[in-house]
Amino acid sequence: MSILFVGIAIISFTQRKYSKATLFLLFMGLSYLIVISSIIIYLSKDAYYYNSLYQYFGIVRSLQNQLMFLPISRYTLIRMLNISSMAFLYFGLTSAIFFTFRLKPVWERRILFLVALPTALQVVIYDPSFYKWLYYQLYPELTSPQSIKTAYNIIHIFTLTCNSSYIAAGIGLFIYTFLHTPKVRQIRSSILMIIICYASVQVTYYYINFWAPDILVIVSKAADFIRFKPINLSGNPFMYTLLPDIAILCLTISLYGIYKYARIQKSIKNHEMVISRNIDSAALTTRVFSHYMKNELLAILAQTEFLEQLCEESPNVVEEIKVIEQRCKRIYERLDEVHHNTLKNKLELKPICLNKLTENLLNEMLPQLKNVNVNFMPSPVEPMILADPYYFSQAVENIVSNAIDALDRVPEKERRIDISITIRNKWVEMSITDNGSGIADENLEHIFQPFFSTKPTSKSWGMGLSLCHNIITSQDGKLTVTSREGEGASFHIVMPLIDANI
Repeated sequence: MSILFVGIAIISFTQRKYSKATLFLLFMGLSYLIVISSIIIYLSKDAYYYNSLYQYFGIVRSLQNQLMFLPISRYTLIRMLNISSMAFLYFGLTSAIFFTFRLKPVWERRILFLVALPTALQVVIYDPSFYKWLYYQLYPELTSPQSIKTAYNIIHIFTLTCNSSYIAAGIGLFIYTFLHTPKVRQIRSSILMIIICYASVQVTYYYINFWAPDILVIVSKAADFIRFKPINLSGNPFMYTLLPDIAILCLTISLYGIYKYARIQKSIKNHEMVISRNIDSAALTTRVFSHYMKNELLAILAQTEFLEQLCEESPNVVEEIKVIEQRCKRIYERLDEVHHNTLKNKLELKPICLNKLTENLLNEMLPQLKNVNVNFMPSPVEPMILADPYYFSQAVENIVSNAIDALDRVPEKERRIDISITIRNKWVEMSITDNGSGIADENLEHIFQPFFSTKPTSKSWGMGLSLCHNIITSQDGKLTVTSREGEGASFHIVMPLIDANI
């Protein structure tokens, strides 16, 4: 308990407020220690275990004698054991839920209530006073003692299954969080440390207390007498001796892991974190180079072809020559930019606000979007993601450019591109939807393959979406598309959410 309070003090001095996951984890640890203490004191008051307490828990005779005469009734000890056991399961599952999900306040209250309901019912059902009252009400007018015992055995099977599912669900949620966390060493190592310690505490609890709560009294109405049943210890006594030390060590490490995770989240929120990740820069930037060179050169060819038809009209010739000059300048600017980025051999993952990045990108693309109705719907809160600003912007720009190309056959007043950003739990989704020509069903599964294109090679080499897919997946994101031919297409970029600022 001293170690736990030290952990609480450390978090108090380093953070302005606790997260719900941290608080629930602390309450889980406190409940665990009360469970072990209640079991030890209960066994100390039972002469049956007088000679085995030292073997199981290292309790010396002098301490055992003091525990035996503590002014605490067995009724109270059973209630403490039942309440602390249910509190351990409750706080264990809720800490995992709040660590895994971002919930609205109304859903927080609902989930807290639903998780608490089975545990609260068990506290009542297995309370010695309630069992005695129920026994006196049912026997002998309505049923026999054996029927009451059989009914409680059936109830115990259901409650044991429910409690086991709480433990399994908590461990599963932490594993789910680990698997769906950005593959950044600092973040994943902290979560892995929490998972190992959390699972260790849950397993050791289950080892000693899987049966709880249970009826620990035998009632005799005829004699108006209640006898207390012993707790059946099973397994290797060596494990029981180590349980308190294991629990305190694991909980302390878990607190430290959550503390480190909170510090990482704070540095991300303050835009102080930059994480480097290796990427095949030569292959990727060469493809980017080829892709942009291809687009610009094909545009020049198209302009010169049109120029041949207008060679007799000198004003138009001059105008077309100016267009060619402008495009040549763009080639040189792009070459310079690509050359600069070939010097990078890593992705520089930084905390960026997706709302602001998209808004800035759309402002830069205004000349291309002048004949398109763009409806941008940012998230109400500012979603923060870990991404390389340059590469991620290139991927989004390419998808928007493809959407513009898909609107060629749509009347100018009806051309529309909808861009929305929404937060879905621990993920942020960007949707880019157009009302253009759409994609045929047989082409959907090939659309992200290199060199696949539905356009003629004179207009496209089929590298754009392949590059987008490579860029986004390299940053732990997902890129998918839904479309029907003639009804437009919708591209969805899903990235792990690291923070959301109001």
